[in-house]
Amino acid sequence: MGILQTDAIVLYQVRSFLSNDFAIHDLTGQPVGRIVTEGGAGSRLLMGNRQLAIVDSDGTLLMRLVDPPNLGLDRFEVLDGHGNLVARIVKEFTLFKKALRIELTTGPQLRLDGSLFDHEFSVTGPGGVAATVSRHWPGVTQVFLGRERYVLGFSPQVPAPEKLGTIGAVIALDLIRAKQRNNG
Repeated sequence: MGILQTDAIVLYQVRSFLSNDFAIHDLTGQPVGRIVTEGGAGSRLLMGNRQLAIVDSDGTLLMRLVDPPNLGLDRFEVLDGHGNLVARIVKEFTLFKKALRIELTTGPQLRLDGSLFDHEFSVTGPGGVAATVSRHWPGVTQVFLGRERYVLGFSPQVPAPEKLGTIGAVIALDLIRAKQRNNG
């Protein structure tokens, strides 16, 4: 079973000095994929993690999240395994919560909204809730190592582009949070 064939996945963060990788499992603990930081060490050292590949359990590249340099609000691109644009993710200006707009190239626009303390999120679209996201720390030691766990639960029958856009938004949210930590 792969990432797109399950309605719930768990992203286990494996952050190091120059990478922001994740192991992806289903709810039974079986590996279904992984997220790997791409790009040269020099560019990552200067600009941070700007490109991540999401790979299915069989090694197939499902998508790539790209963080192009930009001014103003953070913007990200989700590309499919062939390099075609699937979605743009835009950080929205909000005061007391996190919000990202997920602009799918084929389909509805989605929105990721989070709580004040950034632990519970929902992804909604015209049809209602498409997914829910919970952010957890696996343990006290893991917090100091910068390792977190995200649990994504998709509504049944969510199409692949919406799943890819949602996974991209969760990773983008983590990258935004890392940028904020590094800048402040």
